[in-house]
Amino acid sequence: MQALLNLLFGGCEFEASLFPRDLSLVLMRGPRFQLRAALQLGALALTDPNIATAILRVRRKRLTYLTVPALLDLHEAAARVEANNLPGILIEAGCALGGSAIVLAASKRADRPFYVYDVFGMIPPPSPNDERDAWSRYEEIRMGRSAGIGGDPYYGYQTELRERVTRNFERHGFPLERANIHLVQGLYEDTLYVAEPVALAHIDCDWHDSVWTCLTRIAPHLVVGGTLIIDDYADYSGCKKAVDRYFADKRDRFAFEMRSRLHVVRLH
Repeated sequence: MQALLNLLFGGCEFEASLFPRDLSLVLMRGPRFQLRAALQLGALALTDPNIATAILRVRRKRLTYLTVPALLDLHEAAARVEANNLPGILIEAGCALGGSAIVLAASKRADRPFYVYDVFGMIPPPSPNDERDAWSRYEEIRMGRSAGIGGDPYYGYQTELRERVTRNFERHGFPLERANIHLVQGLYEDTLYVAEPVALAHIDCDWHDSVWTCLTRIAPHLVVGGTLIIDDYADYSGCKKAVDRYFADKRDRFAFEMRSRLHVVRLH
């Protein structure tokens, strides 16, 4: 059973100390978390087989680095947005090959706008605000040594990536115009300008300055009950630094829960 869970879900281990002192987190980890996700996926297959199929298909097609538990969490966050009829758009910052965005598209109302931001090419370098972990990873990518998902070529080395992501949406039943999905290409500091309420944002952009830009431009527009999902909080120190710094004086306005990724929910 454990071998099967590892094959399906990958590792889900996190450091125990994610926030200092009074910012408490519910930390879900290890085989128990993986088994719970397996049961959730089975239940979802009975109640909403289209979503369960989308999650398994983007994994099988190697369109996302996210594990099944992380994709389930994305779906559940989007489903809460729709169940509670929250106003606002959906945002994803950093989409790789589009796998996680496809799951969000499958989980939202067709008429709710969904903006997907990415350079659709080689990831930009970290900044002095990042540490050795980010710079080592970037050097591996820059030198052409990075493997892709499941042994495929690394997506950042591929040409016409935006066109490939568009085709991935279409093959999963979400033509961009019909599904109200908007691909926005460029650096976040040049393209990410939000002027309307945000119901849900998935921030998956690794380095400190990218995460900081997303937080400063998205979080002020997050509606009450809306969620920010921070993908790399437990993976890159620069991302953690940006999140800790941004929310240092805002902790009374948000709830923080570590599921497969860090979820930040606006309280008031």
